[in-house]
Amino acid sequence: MLNTIDTAIFTLALILCVGGLYRMWGRIRLGAPEDRSDAPAKRRSYLLSALLGHKKIRKEGVEGRNHYWLFLAFLAMLLIIAVAQLPISLPWWIAGPIALVVDILGLLGFVGLLLLTKRRYCEKPDRLDEKSEDSWGLLLLILLFATGLLLTGMRIAVAGDVWNLWHPVGFLISLILPAKLSAALVGWVWRIHLLLIVTTIALLPYGKLSHVIFGAMNIYFRNRGPKGAFTALDIENSEVFGVGQVEHFTWKQLLDLEACVRCGRCQSRCPAHNTGKELNPKQVIQDLKSHLVAKAPAIKKGEGDSYETPMIDGGGVSQEQIWDCTTCRACMEICPMEIEHVDKIVDMRRYMVLMEGQMPEELILLNKNMENNFNPWGVGWSDRNNWMTRRGVSPRILSEEENPSFDVLFWVGCAGSFDDRYQRVVASVCRIFDKAGVSYGVLGIDEKCCGDPARSTGNEYLYQSMVMENIAAMDKLGVTKIVTSCPHCLKTLDKEYPQFDGNYEVIHHSEFIQGLIDSGKIKLNGELPGRFTLHDSCYLSRYAGITDAPRAVLADAGVKDLAEMERNLENNFCCGAGGGKMFMEEEGERINVNRTKEALSTGADTICTACPFCLTMIGDGVKAEKKEEEVSVLDMAEIVEKAMV
Repeated sequence: MLNTIDTAIFTLALILCVGGLYRMWGRIRLGAPEDRSDAPAKRRSYLLSALLGHKKIRKEGVEGRNHYWLFLAFLAMLLIIAVAQLPISLPWWIAGPIALVVDILGLLGFVGLLLLTKRRYCEKPDRLDEKSEDSWGLLLLILLFATGLLLTGMRIAVAGDVWNLWHPVGFLISLILPAKLSAALVGWVWRIHLLLIVTTIALLPYGKLSHVIFGAMNIYFRNRGPKGAFTALDIENSEVFGVGQVEHFTWKQLLDLEACVRCGRCQSRCPAHNTGKELNPKQVIQDLKSHLVAKAPAIKKGEGDSYETPMIDGGGVSQEQIWDCTTCRACMEICPMEIEHVDKIVDMRRYMVLMEGQMPEELILLNKNMENNFNPWGVGWSDRNNWMTRRGVSPRILSEEENPSFDVLFWVGCAGSFDDRYQRVVASVCRIFDKAGVSYGVLGIDEKCCGDPARSTGNEYLYQSMVMENIAAMDKLGVTKIVTSCPHCLKTLDKEYPQFDGNYEVIHHSEFIQGLIDSGKIKLNGELPGRFTLHDSCYLSRYAGITDAPRAVLADAGVKDLAEMERNLENNFCCGAGGGKMFMEEEGERINVNRTKEALSTGADTICTACPFCLTMIGDGVKAEKKEEEVSVLDMAEIVEKAMV
């Protein structure tokens, strides 16, 4: 139990802590409203799972485990402090096991802390930067754990009773501590330990330790909507589109800034950063936070609009960083704090495009093509059906029939309609469907671009106009189920069209073909020679969570030698095409070449994809490496057609 002086010190520490937290929360509250109050029970459950399981952090191997032990030890320490204040005495059969667990966790946490310190200051990984708050935070925790272990050892050295059995670590420490010296110093060590505890509490909001509070809050308030769906703008009623000032971010987006612990996991996975581009997702978050801290006093006074330093190309982020992003979500997938980097970048793109009329020159052409001909390439919209004749297939054109009866709409997509290489893929899909007896058809010239390139590059107005026309065309035909070969179309149709009352069951062709195989509607010969590797599409793996189906289909098709790349499944490396980058020039090392080199290093003679953008980018990468005579790049539908009997 604490005495009066101890209680006063603790109270002062709590006041300092609460005051700091209140100031930080004051900055967060400057953001725009956003409702994140749904499903509180599910949010609590996810938070507990994330904290106690440390799933994302433990993926980092030894470093992750070290942090996990540190977290558990810190949690145990808080538990002991709380229990010690209760006016009760626990029976030995409860107190003993608790003491044993805390003793062992204390050692593991201390060792983990030392190893994390060694990694930061000796190994110095690129993703970690250095600030003074890191040094004093680590030093404070090291002293806190060291004095805690020493205090246990001293008490055992002085008392020497049966409780030694429940403190094996403390007992070992007591063996090297003279009893008289321990008796003389134990009071001082206790005071030092107590001072370290209250110092930790007082400084909690003022450095990296604040993630204990705001990180947990950010996880609790994570986005529970469809994964990867960007918010819909109110085109009719909004006065400002997108985010051009930091206070126009929502309060949750500002909470992201406070929750960032600068661990650099996002940086280490970002394809743009890892190929020498200006974009660094960690730095974007930190620069936005610095801008928020600097501007907050002016915003609170109602002078935010007259603040001299602009957020974009001034006090926050540069246009180059904003346009470098491929929207691959690698940063968000790995972030243990559930920070939403991509959404902020898209919001800033929206502001630049819709409010400032600024975009890279290549995207001006892209938008004109979609405005005039409803596809990114600008090919005449009336030529949308030409691929059928060219590739020798005859799917039903549902828009040309009166009250057609069908089970599935095959969404061909712009690449399938106009890209010479991908026309072969959608033709393979049609032949697979024909062989399986699928009742399907296509929209024909009534199909317009799903809108993904427009939305991801900030042109929400154009995006919504195409969405409404597509929904009208599909609803007129009574469409309920859609199959598409493009993961970008999959994400848009499945996760974002419901924002505009376009509700359909949308399936990627990998999963649909797997269903045809499993039901016996198509037969495969069961053996394909050669070594294969599979490139996981970002929009298929991270946005849609589909990684098993392509592998299952390849196995059924007879692929016996599938050589996995090191960066695979949800942790794959982007091809470089998303977020409009397919249609933009790239400076420095090309992302697709980086990925292609990894694929070639597996020794595969066939690289398999399940996305039109990936097929193009990896194909170009193979040509850049002058391996096109030795290595084939195929969509999984082409592989299945080759294996059909």
